[in-house]
Amino acid sequence: MRREFPWLWKVETRRLLWLLGLTFALVVTFQYVELPYAISSIFSSTKIPISRNSTSSLIGSLPPAMSPSFSQSETEEEVEVDQIFDSTGNATAPAFSPTTATSPPFLPPLKENATAPASNAEAPVALPGVNPSPVKENVTAPVASAEAPAALPGLNLSPVMENATAPVASAKAPAALPGLNPSPVKENTTMPTTSQVPERNITKTDVVRFVPDVKEKSKMPDSGVMSISEMSKQLRQNRISHNRLAKKPKWVTKPDMELLQAKNEIENAPIDDKDPLLYAPLYRNVSIFQKSYELMEKMLKVYVYKEGDKPIMHSPILRGIYASEGWFMKIIESNNNKFVTKDPAKAHLFYLPFSSRMLEVTLYVQDSHSHRNLIKYLKDYIDFIAVKYPFWNRTSGADHFLAACHDWAPSETRTHMAKSIRALCNSDVKEGFVFGRDTSLPETFVRDPKKPLSNIGGKSATKRPILAFFAGKPDHGYLRPILLSYWGNNKDPDLKIFGKLPRTKGNKNYLQFMKTSKYCICAKGFEVNSPRVVEAIFYDCVPVIISDNFVPPFFEVLNWESFAVFVPERDIPNLKKILMSIPERRYRSMQMRVKKVQKHFLWHVKPEKYDMFHMILHSIWFNRVFQITV
Repeated sequence: MRREFPWLWKVETRRLLWLLGLTFALVVTFQYVELPYAISSIFSSTKIPISRNSTSSLIGSLPPAMSPSFSQSETEEEVEVDQIFDSTGNATAPAFSPTTATSPPFLPPLKENATAPASNAEAPVALPGVNPSPVKENVTAPVASAEAPAALPGLNLSPVMENATAPVASAKAPAALPGLNPSPVKENTTMPTTSQVPERNITKTDVVRFVPDVKEKSKMPDSGVMSISEMSKQLRQNRISHNRLAKKPKWVTKPDMELLQAKNEIENAPIDDKDPLLYAPLYRNVSIFQKSYELMEKMLKVYVYKEGDKPIMHSPILRGIYASEGWFMKIIESNNNKFVTKDPAKAHLFYLPFSSRMLEVTLYVQDSHSHRNLIKYLKDYIDFIAVKYPFWNRTSGADHFLAACHDWAPSETRTHMAKSIRALCNSDVKEGFVFGRDTSLPETFVRDPKKPLSNIGGKSATKRPILAFFAGKPDHGYLRPILLSYWGNNKDPDLKIFGKLPRTKGNKNYLQFMKTSKYCICAKGFEVNSPRVVEAIFYDCVPVIISDNFVPPFFEVLNWESFAVFVPERDIPNLKKILMSIPERRYRSMQMRVKKVQKHFLWHVKPEKYDMFHMILHSIWFNRVFQITV
């Protein structure tokens, strides 16, 4: 027995050590691997909590950016979730059921008890034109074998926080919805009711793939709208970083040095607001404007290319809504223009004398929906003068400029005239307008070229009984139907909002409304620009500009907010409230300033100081001065 005892002791000690090790391993496993949860998940699906009140009828009635965050609480019920695997056996991103997210009101209701799509499920039908929600970094990709759905037109889903899994629809998407123009009005509008949005109750048989972690109290996305104050900030930034806007010339000329001298004098202009023709509140800095204008009159020389055949080149149109480019061309090509030089070596600027309107009339193939031949024509012209003269290649066109009023001008000149100074009526931030290089050309409607100032002016501020007026083609763009739906058809006696007025001799009805209204609504059409802005000023009416991302004329110089009202498109439902909130004293001040700024928006058969021709030329000169670098 004595000999057997040590052997038994060794055996028991070994078993005890194994037992202690096994116990420790089990503790570690339970603590960190959560083995019971893993075992239970084999027999039942993982559960993700959903708030009991999170029905699609509620969520569908909220804006996308205000979709509620989902968090666990004691009163929440659970919805089953299964794991999806791709063909290789690897776990993929869980798909997201529309029952837990904000669904656009025009989507058809999904079937109850919808099951999860398999890894080889058919990809959703593409929905053209919808902007998906901006998702931040570290986002897990959608199901590997499914194609990503395109977006619905005009739909901006709510932004998703970091480390979120990309949602994938758990049901086949509806077919494309052509011609859908969602309303840009975002705030203060009536949201869809439950009768408009398909109502669904979340059941335990619904498959919820993923619940996004949405930022609480996030604002509704504004689709990239740039306010007037943001435009001013961008202009200042571009002025400071002017080296990014202009390429250094290949060689330096005397006019370059003169521009540098002018820049120094303008930047150090003494305070001077004694010019009786200039009312200081109208300008960003009246002293800088006065000094710049003075130097322009003193030294600016422009060379006008003689090359180019009519009717596209050298053929000004002086009547209608494209008259601005025509009047500018006519005046600058006149024989007695003091700014024009016949010696290109003395020129500070070079004018490309083409008409964007005649380019469209002459070359565009009706219903072709293609501008390629128009763009090619301009490219061929640039190539021709670049070969014949050294001036274009010296600066890559940075000292060349154009004045174009057709809607297509931004896209036609964006590539081959990218470095040039473009005076554009369609001054749209989203169309590539560059602050500090491009300038906004006023769009004017000249009815009689022989008498461009006929019927100018209107009633005094105390004799304007109509709060606001608008009339125009109702189907001209997406915005006007919205304006008419809220305020048209005499829905409010203070606002005279019409479609197209009946034609009368001399357009007397339209003019009478403009002359007797306090505010004139300048709502965009197909593009951001409208002749109503200049018309309002012409008839002493305070312009109310409803056109997101529109850069108003002479933006480099004028303080537009001192004499005009800017209403975001989304605030059309609040139009009357906004106008009524302006105190009478403020309105009278603005109307007085409209009359004082009017001289900058007038065409004269013989140009006058500070008129529209000189202001357009000054904006081009001003931008060139602050771009110059050697």
